[in-house]
Amino acid sequence: MSRDERWLDEDAGPIVPAYLLTRGRTVPASEAIDLIAVIITSGGLTPPVGLGPEHLIILQKCTKPTRLVDVAAELNLPIGVVRVLVGDLHQQKLVQVESPPPAPDATVLLEVIDGLKAL
Repeated sequence: MSRDERWLDEDAGPIVPAYLLTRGRTVPASEAIDLIAVIITSGGLTPPVGLGPEHLIILQKCTKPTRLVDVAAELNLPIGVVRVLVGDLHQQKLVQVESPPPAPDATVLLEVIDGLKAL
C-alpha cells in the first residue's frame, strides 16, 4: 500500500485523521463540556468566515437543542473532537452550552426505591 493510498477510502474519499480537525488540541477552548450537555445555536448570528466544515455542520444540527453525545454520533466523530469543536463555537458565542442538572442526592434515590418497593 502506497503512502497516499492509506489516506483514501474508495467509498468515502480522502480520510482526515480526527486530531487534525482540532489542530491537535484535546481540551475545549472554553469550559469543560459534559457529555449530556445541551448545545443550541445562538440565534441571529452569522458564522464568521474561516470556520471549518465540521463547525458549520454543528451550527446547523444544533438549531434545536441537541446533546453533545448526539452531535458526536451524528457527525461520526470521537466525543473528544466534538468537545473541542463545540468549545471553539462556544468561545465565539455561536452556541450556548447548557449543563445538565445535578444528579439527585443518593438518599433521595434510596427513598424513592424504598417507596416503590412498598407499593
